[in-house]
Amino acid sequence: MNVPEQLTLADGRQLAYYRFGDPDGAVVVNCHGGLVSGLDVGLSDEAARASGISIVSPNRPGIGLSSRKAGHGILNWARTDLVELVDRLGIDRFTVMGWSEGGQYALAAGYALPARIDRVAVIAGALPLDDPFAFGELNTTDRRLSALSRRAPLLARGYFVTSRILAGASPRVVARVAARTMARVDAAIVEENHEWFAECVVDAAMDAPGAVDEYAAFVAPWGFELEQVTVPVDVYQGDKDTLVPPQWARTMAARLPNSVLHEYSGEGHFIAVTRRAEVLRGLVAPV
Repeated sequence: MNVPEQLTLADGRQLAYYRFGDPDGAVVVNCHGGLVSGLDVGLSDEAARASGISIVSPNRPGIGLSSRKAGHGILNWARTDLVELVDRLGIDRFTVMGWSEGGQYALAAGYALPARIDRVAVIAGALPLDDPFAFGELNTTDRRLSALSRRAPLLARGYFVTSRILAGASPRVVARVAARTMARVDAAIVEENHEWFAECVVDAAMDAPGAVDEYAAFVAPWGFELEQVTVPVDVYQGDKDTLVPPQWARTMAARLPNSVLHEYSGEGHFIAVTRRAEVLRGLVAPV
């Protein structure tokens, strides 16, 4: 089982983070997806080593061993926790990637720190979900969990506690249950990598109130517009994704001032697994 490193932030909270790849390589900060943790990039360890890349993958507030910070938002996270993490690790310039919910955190980092971030990669990422139209296009599970997190947090906590217990007791079963909500191509990846998936779920739901905070932040206003992200952004999307509408990637790429869209026929939400090596190479390639 992967054990995170930890540091104590200036406000006394703990921040847990994982390292993968070549410890002496070019730094890529990973912004994990929703319902998972910084372990979501764990399957990319070999690919990162092969490309000479060091991945730093922090858990956001309330996830795993990272202390809760009630009411945290994506832009505040980029300006505080992320800055303190890279400063404490002695990292000056770096690139950022984010999968699914993590995509908005990666974009927030690019917006907040353009002088330090060379490039951003968004992998199957979401549009701003304070837009009622976009929220209406979100998958049923995420709509329900975000609504519960805001209106009935105790019920949402119960969901996360149950997920943690099930994932810890039976990784194969929790993978099968999750796979029912996914496209066939994604279900096959999750079931094949059920131990990894379950470990991510356990880490993500370790602190149920923190997981609720995370979902509330997912649908809150970003604090910036896509048009204000000036760093280069690569947008990656599979056309069989049932968790994030594939058309969102085209909208996102069109609104970003400096973007490249990468679309994959026959692939789904878990291009974060199948295409991660390609994403990593793109982040460190000469501009």
